[in-house]
Amino acid sequence: MSGTDSGTFARRFTFRPFDGIRRGRVYRLCAISWYWWTHQWKRSRAAKILMVILIFFFILTNLLLFSFIEMKQVDSDLSNIEIFEGVLLQLVRGVVSFQTEFYGSGEGSESIMMTFGGLSLFILAFMVMIGSGLIADDISNNTLEIYFSKLERHEYIIGKFGAFVIFGNITLTLPFFLEFFLLFIGIGGIDLVQSLPILIDVIIITELIIFTFASIFLAFSAVTNKLYAGAVAYMLLFISNIIIPPLAFVSKGEVGLVILLDILTVLLISSYIIVGTTDLHYISGREFYDLNLASGQGLESWIVLGALGIYFMIGFLVVILTVYWKHRK
Repeated sequence: MSGTDSGTFARRFTFRPFDGIRRGRVYRLCAISWYWWTHQWKRSRAAKILMVILIFFFILTNLLLFSFIEMKQVDSDLSNIEIFEGVLLQLVRGVVSFQTEFYGSGEGSESIMMTFGGLSLFILAFMVMIGSGLIADDISNNTLEIYFSKLERHEYIIGKFGAFVIFGNITLTLPFFLEFFLLFIGIGGIDLVQSLPILIDVIIITELIIFTFASIFLAFSAVTNKLYAGAVAYMLLFISNIIIPPLAFVSKGEVGLVILLDILTVLLISSYIIVGTTDLHYISGREFYDLNLASGQGLESWIVLGALGIYFMIGFLVVILTVYWKHRK
């Protein structure tokens, strides 16, 4: 190669100023979060199968639901807005109602016990499947240092939580948002402005579930591999929901604080607190137990919400300590 040719070659491939569009840090974090969860989705065939099952059960539930509503409108003294509120909120609570059932006094839902039932098991499995690999895959594939070469550690953590939150909103909040309008049209005779606070309650409850699950699943994902993280998280939530509530309601008196060890029941009770219902009734077989969260003794609303906050902070701190300490520079 001649000198002229080599100079031309060097000029063609030397560094040049970047002339593309520079995106802000917030945009990049959102883009990374979107990529992370879509990457998990593309890799998981089981997640796609679960999504098909969820859609099928969602359609089936709605077919049964409107038959149920027609009977309620004929046989019940509740107004359309009360039926609307009771049915929609019970559907949302069904996400965390595996073995535990509550109904609240004063919100028109005490005679409306319509939930997703077994569908909640698939929803939990779906979330575990996506969430358990978000950090564990990076650790097992030794790709953390690649990320840390471009991202600060706190940006990596925020991006991972953002990935799960995006996923949760698409798979949980969005379907209930659509369910709101399906019920609004199907029931009829409801003022949209009057029903908007119900939609806000639904969004708050689903976001509470999503952020709590994100903290728990990412914590397990940070400390072990994907398989163990998913299996342990799923079994822990499921088994504690079977064992702990019956132990808490051992007598007709105040419920024991041991119920706070069941994260799903804590989320379920919190959903009632959010809408201002503090007088609850617990159903166990043929037994009914009262639970007053504003009695001034025993289990109170602030204790339940405080326990939920502690669970979130524990999971969040586990992720921080793992990323900053175990994988420190």
